[in-house]
Parts: sequence; structure tokens; C-alpha cells
Amino acid sequence: MRRREFIALVGGAAVALPSAVHGQRAKPVIAILGSGAAEASSSRLQMSLLDAGMSELGLAQGQDYVFEARWAGSDASRFSELAAELLTSNPVAVVVSTNLAAIAVQKRSKIVPIVGTGLNAPVATGLIASLNRPGGNITGVSTMAEDVLLKLYEIMREALPAVGTAMLMMNPTNPSNLLMADLLKDQGKKDRIAILAASVSAPADLDAAFAQISRERPGALFMLTDNSLFALADTVVARALELRVPTFGGFGGTFGQTGALIAYSRDAQEAFRGVARLLKKILAGAAPGELPFEQPTKFNLIVNLKTAKALDIEIPPRLLATAYEVIE
Repeated sequence: MRRREFIALVGGAAVALPSAVHGQRAKPVIAILGSGAAEASSSRLQMSLLDAGMSELGLAQGQDYVFEARWAGSDASRFSELAAELLTSNPVAVVVSTNLAAIAVQKRSKIVPIVGTGLNAPVATGLIASLNRPGGNITGVSTMAEDVLLKLYEIMREALPAVGTAMLMMNPTNPSNLLMADLLKDQGKKDRIAILAASVSAPADLDAAFAQISRERPGALFMLTDNSLFALADTVVARALELRVPTFGGFGGTFGQTGALIAYSRDAQEAFRGVARLLKKILAGAAPGELPFEQPTKFNLIVNLKTAKALDIEIPPRLLATAYEVIE
């Protein structure tokens, strides 16, 4: 090859390079700050539902966006460091599954949009100004956890009319769990049912919580709505069954399959479709503070008859007739 031709070839490649790079611009990053472990059934379900919701809107992972995920392993103390890691990827939005994760991201950025997949009492906990106009950089889908909890409590009383003591498993670092615990304790006083509480803010707290449950021997165990607790559901329900304590929870999806006696919650598929709609609007440039929170409209009751039989519990026919799913 002549020297002049070689220089022309190299020069042409140098000119073409920026154009090629420009044609392969990085895809928008949607960061995921997950509460549980990546391998937890609840985490896999939520990622699957989110991906499905985006696909329904015509958005494909790897083509229109990419996910960048970090998982706290049900240890809320890790949210701050993980939020810092995720923000270095310059995400167009950070998807969170609990109030504590939202707070951790907001402390580090008042600009990057935050989308909650299930935030408890976002107004009462001071996370947003109002459901219709959240303000700031947070929007999402609410759980209506307080209403769900009271309904679940009434279901418990119908299924177990003789219960005199119930135990709450709660995450004390989650402000919404404190509100829910007070709500249920007040209701218990009216009905002369003692409501006790066991605190779990990380997996290491489970042994102490179950030592307390073993001492108190409650007639029912309520898992308060917290995504970190949801990720521990398999372990919690199995250990409760060993003590012959039926478990109730405001979780959907895989919770009923863990062996919990009764689950009552918003429809998870509906919720994640809402999250996908909000993300699509943010990808198009919408400000999160001007996007109203979406509220659940569909709720599902799941009854595990296999667990009922193992614990010699007779589920009233009315509950079975109204159940979305009966596990046998």
C-alpha cells in the first residue's frame, strides 16, 4: 500500500469513528434499588412484573433502556451506600420498593426522578406533598397498606375468632410500619385482642424475633407491609409454621405460596403496570413531582388451605367463596 493511500485510509477511519460512536449512544439507565436479595422470590417476581409492564408499553430492555440494580438483602442500613453507587450511573430514574429506599436516594439527589413500586402512606410519612401533586422528585404507586391491614385484621378475626393475642413483625426503621403498628394496636384494644410487636430491621434480627414469638405463643402473626420483610417471607413463614403460628400478610404474588395462611393485598400486576406508565412518561421528559401517584383499584385474597389443614384451622366458607386464589 502506498504511503499516501495509507494516510487517506487512516484519516477516513478517524473521521468515521465519532460517527460510529454517536450511532451507539448509551441507552438510558433505569436504576433499581431493591430491598431484598436478588435471588429472593419476591425480588425475581417484581423484576419480572416491571419488565412485563414496560414491554406492554412497547419498551424493550436493552433497546429503549437498561436496568442497573443493587440489592440491600433486607438490610435497610445499606440503602445509603447503594443509592450512592447507583447515582454514579447517571440514571434517568431510580425505582425503589420501600419508603426507606426513596429517602436514601432523595438525600443524595433532589433532581433524579424516584419512582416507588409500593410506598406506604407517602403523604403521612412526609415523603410527598399530596397524591395528586407529589412535588419534589418522587412519584410512584401507593400500597394503601393501612386500609389493607385493617381489612386483613378483620379477615383474621373471621378465620380465627378465638384469637386473643396477635404478633406483628415490623421493620422499626420504616416510619410507615410504626404508623401501621399503632393503628392495629388501637384496633386490638377495641376488640380486646392483645397486639404485640417483634422488630426485624435485618435478617440478623430474626432469631430474637422468633424467640419472642416462641415465648408469647400468639394465635396469629402479621407481617407488616415492608418490602424488606417480604423478601424474608419464605424463612419467616416456615419458622412460624414450626411453632404452629399462622401467618397473615398484606403481600401478593408469591406470599401465599410460602405457606402463609392468608394474604390480602393490591394486585401486583396492576401496580407494576402503573410503575411502567410512570417510567415511560419520565423517559419522555415528564417531571416526577407533577405525576400523580397511582392508587390500587384491585385487591386479591389468597387462602392457603394446605396450611389451614396442617394447623387444624377451619376456614369459613364465605372467605373461600370470595378468595381470588385457594391453594390446596
